[in-house]
Amino acid sequence: MGFGLLFPVMATIVIVIVSLQPAAGEGKMNVVFYLHDNLSGTNVTSFPVAGLNGSSSNAGKFGTLVVTNDVITRGSGSDNIVGRAQGTYVNTNMVTGLDFFMAFTVIFDNGSTLELQGTDRFDQPQCEYAVVGGTGKFRFARGYAVVTTESTSAPNAVLKFNTTFLIP
Repeated sequence: MGFGLLFPVMATIVIVIVSLQPAAGEGKMNVVFYLHDNLSGTNVTSFPVAGLNGSSSNAGKFGTLVVTNDVITRGSGSDNIVGRAQGTYVNTNMVTGLDFFMAFTVIFDNGSTLELQGTDRFDQPQCEYAVVGGTGKFRFARGYAVVTTESTSAPNAVLKFNTTFLIP
């Protein structure tokens, strides 16, 4: 690699590294919450709306689109509700049916929101979602969430979100 090509590559790397650091006046926040996704039972919060069999499709089948209005709590139990997660997920794995592209808004009771998106691979011990925005107290948030499954009672699940993000 000649010097003419090396300098622009190195300059780009330096710019990328610098841009990932908090700017002056930005704060780093960590918020932990639990999402209760219920596809069955007496307190259903997620509904398949489209798929190979229309609205009667199984969320565990490729191509099924699910709309959610899940409860968000401080702990893994269903008490201490602090908000709702509203959005969609779609099954994206043709073989196992265990991968879901998720996109949703966490609406906290104080009116602030976080926007999250990513792929959840339910056969993995953890995954990461991107925090792509927010409003109110979390306006312009950007960061990530480490997600683990706390409990399952198929097809229902409780997911722990350990979010870390920057805000101006």
